Amino acid sequence: MSRHSFEFYEPVGYYQRGAIEDRTAVELGTHMYVSEPPPPPEKCTPREQKISRCTPGYPMWPVGELVYFPVRARAESLKMILHYAGLAYTLKTVEFSEWGELKPTVPNQCLPAFTPDEGEMFCETADIAKYIASISTKPGLLPADPTVAMKLMLMSQEKPFTSVNPMLNIKSKEDAKKEGPALAKECYAVLKKTAEPEMSKIAGPYFGGKTPHFGDFGVWVAVDQLVKLEPKTLDTLGASWKAWYDQIASLKPVIAYLACRPAAGSGKVGMPGSMMYELPLDGPKAELKDYDPTGGAAAGAVPVS
Repeated sequence: MSRHSFEFYEPVGYYQRGAIEDRTAVELGTHMYVSEPPPPPEKCTPREQKISRCTPGYPMWPVGELVYFPVRARAESLKMILHYAGLAYTLKTVEFSEWGELKPTVPNQCLPAFTPDEGEMFCETADIAKYIASISTKPGLLPADPTVAMKLMLMSQEKPFTSVNPMLNIKSKEDAKKEGPALAKECYAVLKKTAEPEMSKIAGPYFGGKTPHFGDFGVWVAVDQLVKLEPKTLDTLGASWKAWYDQIASLKPVIAYLACRPAAGSGKVGMPGSMMYELPLDGPKAELKDYDPTGGAAAGAVPVS
């Protein structure tokens, strides 16, 4: 049985590659036709509630619930992968003050945690990323051999990169600016040693080749965090890294996600006094033009009979 309630996920009634499980909408006669396009993703993706219904692009039944703190850290790549894949999900934000009570109920007592719509909660960012890729229909998101994708995702979730997250989200902005350059250098060395050799092997703009795999998003978030900590990061890493970074950032689902998440410096992400909480680190937002979040699927969609 689905763990999501009809009251929370109102019927959407759009259909893509066959009927979405939406029997309640059929019974109530509230299913819709595809004569009107789905709302733009930034409008149907609220990011500032403790429990958010996230429907990036094509409305569908949620694939599960993602639980994390109100910071940009380990769960950021997971959110980006879900949005890139166009998979609806629930985002549950846990305040640090609530974590003590929740912790004993979470596997491995760590976040992020993910509960599939009809499954058990599990943790570890790399495992969640691989699972999301496995249920998506995006070509290449889960490569036939996921070894490199998993290697890169794990790299992005280990030291020294895990030290960048509290530097941006928890430490005071004064301490972060003072300690950030040395930490960034440590991260550059790991990227050069672990990720750059894989970059030299690819036949395409992404680590995944012609399309990004889930490891691309783990590394992109790690590099993006470094850019916020040390603005000259891409100049230091070099032209190949900048081209790859810009290629990921130019993907329209990624643009949509970056446009709708709480902005750095808004006081809605990170701890008070931190760089993420205090400073406008995001810069200008890219503009979406002629974005069809359905990937053209709406034209061939059919209503429930």
